[in-house]
Amino acid sequence: MAKKEKDKNKEGEEPKKKKSKLLLFIIIGVVLILVAGGAAAYFLLFSQPSDKELAQQIKQEQKQQKPKEQGPKVGVFMPLDPFIVNLADPQAAHFLKATITLELVDNAAKKEADELLPAIRNDIIILLSSQTMDDVITTEGKMRLRDQIITRLNHLLGPDKVKNVYFSQFIVQ
Repeated sequence: MAKKEKDKNKEGEEPKKKKSKLLLFIIIGVVLILVAGGAAAYFLLFSQPSDKELAQQIKQEQKQQKPKEQGPKVGVFMPLDPFIVNLADPQAAHFLKATITLELVDNAAKKEADELLPAIRNDIIILLSSQTMDDVITTEGKMRLRDQIITRLNHLLGPDKVKNVYFSQFIVQ
């Protein structure tokens, strides 16, 4: 019987030991979570840069933004007389009236374009008259036509002399 009582005491002690170990792990876990949360809060709240560091960062950002704000230099504009051409439509007779303004890189390019004005007008007329109504009626078609004019004129005047081409009037009938 004495042996049975000892076994009962051992069995009774085992649940107490398991419960106390489990409780100890829970307490340690909660304490670790609280310490980690406190450390994270401290670093987030109190580890902000000083005023001097902030001022330096702002100055650096402003220096980087200044070239972007200035943007590209606006070129010299050269308006051309209106173009009226027949379109290359085999089914019907359509015509195009377009008023174009060239944006050139500088005054030297404008002077060169003035000297080559008959050749410029000829290239543009040939290009416009080779288009069909379906080619130029859409926005994509107008953009493609603009790119073709820029390419042809840069070939004629020299590389990168024509920055852009603007249509101030574009009528298809």
